[in-house]
Amino acid sequence: MNMKRYGLLLALPLTLLVGCGEADELKTTTDTEEVVEAETTEEPVVESTEEVEVQESELGSNQIYMKNKALDIKETIGSINFAIDKVQTSRLTVNEAYSDSFDGQEEVTVVAMNMLVENTIDETVNFYPDQATLVTNTGEQVSADLWFSDDVGGEFLGKVKKEGNVLFFVKAMPEELADLKVVIDGPSDTNYESIGESRYEYTINVEK
Repeated sequence: MNMKRYGLLLALPLTLLVGCGEADELKTTTDTEEVVEAETTEEPVVESTEEVEVQESELGSNQIYMKNKALDIKETIGSINFAIDKVQTSRLTVNEAYSDSFDGQEEVTVVAMNMLVENTIDETVNFYPDQATLVTNTGEQVSADLWFSDDVGGEFLGKVKKEGNVLFFVKAMPEELADLKVVIDGPSDTNYESIGESRYEYTINVEK
């Protein structure tokens, strides 16, 4: 996260985010099986319980639902190389101190996407994937949250690379989400003339 820009969010890394860099940055818990002995002569009852990954921070308690670190969304748009390589959904129980940041909601679902952007030429290009729009199969349409997202958009002053997480907050429960549509305005040059298409849409499956 751009810590200079969001200094108060010191405890956020790895709490909401998919993670940049190493693919194993967020550890996945393993499934365990618990065998319970029956008190009678009946056959033993076997209960399979899946451990839930919960991450704590000053923002709240974040329960991971699903994550996919092997997305293969890649696009070359003029001089821009763009990719979405990870997605994660989770349910955040918001600490009271941050209630105003979420319009008083006690819980929200977080959709986090790791995006990579590279400008391959010396000329300046404008591109704002961190202002993307998310449309859910449950009928919600939300914009990316600029305050909690990483800075992966703006002016690319020459051969610049940016990578980070773009976050969306929705009301639907994580298990209700299936196919999500991400809509991103295409890049432009210094004269604000479009490079490539004016809009790009990607569908991402987030079913567990």
